[in-house]
Amino acid sequence: MTREQRRLVETMRSTTFDYSALARSRDGFGGGMQWLKVKKFEYLTRYRRDPITGEQKATSIGRRSPETEAIYDRFITGRADLDRQMGALRPELAEQARMAKALRLSRAPSEIGDVARAIGLSEMIDHITIIGEAAVYTYECEMAALFPREILPDDGMDLLVAGVHPTDVIDELIAVLRRARIEVQRARLSRDKAAVELKTDEGLSIRLYTISTLENLVDQYAEVTSYGAEAVRWALDQPVMRSILIDRNGRAALAAVLEPRAYCMLRFMALDVEEMSLIRREASSELTAAVVKLVHERWTEPFAEDHVQTIGPLQDALGEDGIPSAPRM
Repeated sequence: MTREQRRLVETMRSTTFDYSALARSRDGFGGGMQWLKVKKFEYLTRYRRDPITGEQKATSIGRRSPETEAIYDRFITGRADLDRQMGALRPELAEQARMAKALRLSRAPSEIGDVARAIGLSEMIDHITIIGEAAVYTYECEMAALFPREILPDDGMDLLVAGVHPTDVIDELIAVLRRARIEVQRARLSRDKAAVELKTDEGLSIRLYTISTLENLVDQYAEVTSYGAEAVRWALDQPVMRSILIDRNGRAALAAVLEPRAYCMLRFMALDVEEMSLIRREASSELTAAVVKLVHERWTEPFAEDHVQTIGPLQDALGEDGIPSAPRM
């Protein structure tokens, strides 16, 4: 990235983190409160619309009293304060989006950006991590470098979600997406039967994994290379990091992603255990090798020597001397 691009990305990062935090706090004020008169008494009622069924549900908090009046005042004041702060940031976000397009930082497909943004503006950001190739858009922003556009992915999102089975969070995720006006349908199990798949109306495929389903894939990988499987287990133990991606409309989205070295380990495993066409495998291999080179040149921590020695494709991507080979393109 140029100095101007780097400066804008850092500004967008700060604004997006701030706005996303406000939006998550604003979720707690969803729906509203009102006083309802029943016979001769007034009762404070909290109402919300169920994001899945669309039905409005109301709960009585209690008869009018100094305590319920204080609850009502805190609710109205807190919601108004958050709305004011978010409103103040929206012009900045719009201006930054315009500048991002002008500086050619608009990279991720808009469908991916919309899904990532919906998750990043909700509490689901604490429970969902992008683990597939869509994560490369965040690594561009995190390491201030741009991949060649022709190798960038655009065919789906792989998400690591909380729960024992991917179906555990489907309803919550669908609700978050529908609030952002993204309609999704449940699709079939993926071919590898490790993930549950959702499809948006725009045709974006979203595959959901959990730690337990990934561990099943690691067990399959261990049959190919036991030491490589240990490297993947190391990868899954690494802390999740948060960064931003910028979509083709220039809009930033907060996203939780794997540490980039961990991402590379997971992608090398996927190349060995997932079913994919030859064309898809070549494209994925090339993209993973490009991320390896970027990590080697710009990430704060180097690849561990034992990981390099135990994962053949990682060693190939780095070369015999631990230096990335020249890109094929």
